[in-house]
Amino acid sequence: MTNQGHLMQPLAAVTPPRHMAHLVASRSYLSYDDLELQDKLKHNPYSYIQVINPDASRDVKVPRGTAAFFEEVRHGYQHFKARGWLEAASQSEWYVYRQSTAAHAWTGVVCNLDLSLCANGGLKTHEKTLESRETLFATFLETVGFHAEPILCARPDDAPLAPEADALMKDVVAGTSHTDFMTADGIRHEIWRIPAEGTLGKRMAQTWGAHSTLYLADGHHRLASSQRLAKARPDLEGAGQILAFVVPEKDLSILGFHKEIRRVDMAIEAFEGALNRIPHCRVECVDSGAVSPSEPGEVVVHFQGHAWRLIRDADSPEATDADFVDVHVLKGVLDIQDARNNPRLKHLPEPSRPEQGWVSRAATHPDRVLVLLHPIPFGHIRHVADQGNTLPPKSTWVEPKIRSALFIHEFQSA
Repeated sequence: MTNQGHLMQPLAAVTPPRHMAHLVASRSYLSYDDLELQDKLKHNPYSYIQVINPDASRDVKVPRGTAAFFEEVRHGYQHFKARGWLEAASQSEWYVYRQSTAAHAWTGVVCNLDLSLCANGGLKTHEKTLESRETLFATFLETVGFHAEPILCARPDDAPLAPEADALMKDVVAGTSHTDFMTADGIRHEIWRIPAEGTLGKRMAQTWGAHSTLYLADGHHRLASSQRLAKARPDLEGAGQILAFVVPEKDLSILGFHKEIRRVDMAIEAFEGALNRIPHCRVECVDSGAVSPSEPGEVVVHFQGHAWRLIRDADSPEATDADFVDVHVLKGVLDIQDARNNPRLKHLPEPSRPEQGWVSRAATHPDRVLVLLHPIPFGHIRHVADQGNTLPPKSTWVEPKIRSALFIHEFQSA
């Protein structure tokens, strides 16, 4: 394979034909509510949602999350390939992908990453994973034999050859794209396909393919499960790679991931007193009607029609605002000791912001504590990863989110 032995590698991806890409590729399954999901299943027979919901699309009677269910997913995938709704490339390629909205555009490279190099420091992570989810996803991968959604990675802006790689990217997108479509959520998707053995493909290998260190922005469980499978089944050809979308660090969008705590058995006076006892911060009472954190180092808390701004001191020992909230607000004030599994805690990504703002949610549920965080700068995330540490769960919402089945890395099935 071209670029063998390097972290970033081209692949012969399975993709929808360009005239069907807008019909086949789907958002993450978890992003659809029940009505949207039923609509997709009823009205779009080409959607990848049909593949991963065999119990609905083909009335399969096996329990979800089992090997038998995953085998039915594989049958659905093979059906899509047999009908020509998914096609395998005839040669290894680099894929330049641009996703754009009216406000922002993200352009990067879709490729495979070598998992052994990832494990040896090539891909730095910042989030813990759950072993149960790793095991479940590994079983899914072993059964179906493909990755259908890239993990999202950041290429450091100060990486060697970064200027040359970015200049080449501009040359690529100046040409005519292979695929160009818009989805109903107002997002435009463009793909440029670059044969690995061509002149442009060799330039991709010499620039993008030369990067030796990346940072994982989104997809920690997908990475961990893929590494688990690669270790358990080294005989599966292709299982030693993982599909990735690599974007320049400066182009990533980091949004806030807020916290809502239910069943808070505290009087307002006791709650405010607990906030004032938090070390290394200054607490200000603020207007609850129009407040959100304005910069890193600020956290805003709403409860029972009141609001407070917590301003961290420069000598605060926590690496990020998310760590500060986890240690002092969740654990210290509200007794949320396990932020990943406590049913009282709900994580609210910034894109789920109500039309009238977070203040309206606080007003609707005054009995709940709402904690609003400023987005964590990616430089802080890099620092945590470089130190070999992790952030609390659900600390960042990172964009872009990539559609499933727009690119698929297929490997030999068991």
